[in-house]
Amino acid sequence: MLDEEGDLTGYHVCKACGKRRKHAPNNGYTNLVTHVRTAHPSFERYIRDATTAATGTVIAWVSQKASNRYGWLKWVIMGNLPLSFCESQETRHRYSNLASVSVDALLSNMEGVTKVVEITIGKEMPVDFGLILDDCSFGTEQYQGVYGCYETPSGPQYPLLSMAPVMDEPGDHLTAEGHLMAIERFLPFFGKTIQGVKFLVGDNCAVNKRLAKLMKLLGCGDGRG
Repeated sequence: MLDEEGDLTGYHVCKACGKRRKHAPNNGYTNLVTHVRTAHPSFERYIRDATTAATGTVIAWVSQKASNRYGWLKWVIMGNLPLSFCESQETRHRYSNLASVSVDALLSNMEGVTKVVEITIGKEMPVDFGLILDDCSFGTEQYQGVYGCYETPSGPQYPLLSMAPVMDEPGDHLTAEGHLMAIERFLPFFGKTIQGVKFLVGDNCAVNKRLAKLMKLLGCGDGRG
């Protein structure tokens, strides 16, 4: 607000309700933000929805720090790069305009995103669901890929639940028992248990047949094209 002589009065007028709130220079915006959040609790949602409808994106509401970390996460993960890539001087000063980030901070962000994704998938998954198994080898390591399989109002869903080496099992043998222990280990991250698995989809190998019996499933169907 300006006085009669055109000088700043130190007050701001809320465009939603017309109330005046004092704002001293160089003192931040705590007083103004507190008023908006207290008097107009739905303001952020209203503005966010209006922005999304007009532009098709909420990028304007994403902080610079979050946008910067997203850039590093996408670069490292999609490029299959080592975590140390973000601390390379060549990367920071020659090939990137992203603000610097440490390996520890990037790893913490990855763990945080993983937990949020796990919670989101877990809420979407019904009590009863199926699993799709897709094992693969890389060198001497055997990896177990496991996808969820279930229906939602928007259609069938097949999220990747786990892609990890089968290890630390009895004798490190690639047995059905070892696969079962691996599945039992990661399902709680999604708030689920092995009792919720009602069917398995996988190739017709001895391990998968044995796994179905260990899980006390009703039978084994062999589909041929």
